[in-house]
Amino acid sequence: ASTPATPTRSRPRSDSAISLVEKALSLPRGHSSQLLATQQQDIDLVDSIKLTWERDVERTIREKYATSDHTPFLVGLVGIPGSGKSTSSSILKDMLATESMIDGEEEDAIPTIVIPMDGYHYSIADLQNMDEAEDKIYRRGAPDTFDAAGLKRDLGCIRNGDEDVVTIPGFDHAKGDPEPDAHVFRRSEHKIVICEGLYLVHDADGWEGIASLFDMTIFISSDVDVCIDRLKIRNKCIPGYTPEEIEFRCDAVDRVNANTVMRSINHADVVVKSAAALVAATELEVLVGKFADDEDDDNEAVAF
Repeated sequence: ASTPATPTRSRPRSDSAISLVEKALSLPRGHSSQLLATQQQDIDLVDSIKLTWERDVERTIREKYATSDHTPFLVGLVGIPGSGKSTSSSILKDMLATESMIDGEEEDAIPTIVIPMDGYHYSIADLQNMDEAEDKIYRRGAPDTFDAAGLKRDLGCIRNGDEDVVTIPGFDHAKGDPEPDAHVFRRSEHKIVICEGLYLVHDADGWEGIASLFDMTIFISSDVDVCIDRLKIRNKCIPGYTPEEIEFRCDAVDRVNANTVMRSINHADVVVKSAAALVAATELEVLVGKFADDEDDDNEAVAF
């Protein structure tokens, strides 16, 4: 799927969707409320494509940040492989870091940084020195193939430390390995930190306690079959594998990882479902049939 455009701010917000976010966040951690910012009883399907959940969550993050007793404000964004975590985290960052009008009031820009969990993959060299190295390398992306302790340490430094600078690893897809110091958190600059990844609310395999470091956790609920099909297309560019091997690995490894992630869905504060995911799943034919002759350009906002 191509990267959806950042939703325009001129469209009206859904008060019902916003109230669902606020209600979900008022519940104790672990009592997740289903948030569907694209509920068809409140917004018609075309509007829901333009008014994705990111807009409503942006408002809630701003409100929670304004009443927080500490900075930075940490947000964990979780989803299965292929669910659009990177795209949504980028959208949220751009929204928060931009001055905007919300409900007729001007909102200041809030300096925000995105930290991908991908940088905490164990390197191939590290995996080769572990027990069952060949299996771990093939299953790379599973919970035990990440440096969860390193992520917990760095998030703890960001949240509770006094260091002005905390460097965070990234992931070099060309090399297939982590890249040290790819992201730089500056305490004097960044007021909101969005960490996006698979296992941020996972409570086993060394990931215990990481969820408690976040002020707010969001889970992108997605159809596993749809996301695995996306991965099969996206991963065909990976060198060293035939298309058949890519398809097999997506089912044998990525699907297992996706199911592991989905089992932690109730640990998140808020569960959202994006309009793009809805369209990519079952409603695409309905959209195409209903709006094929529409000449008002509304369907140009659909991003695939």
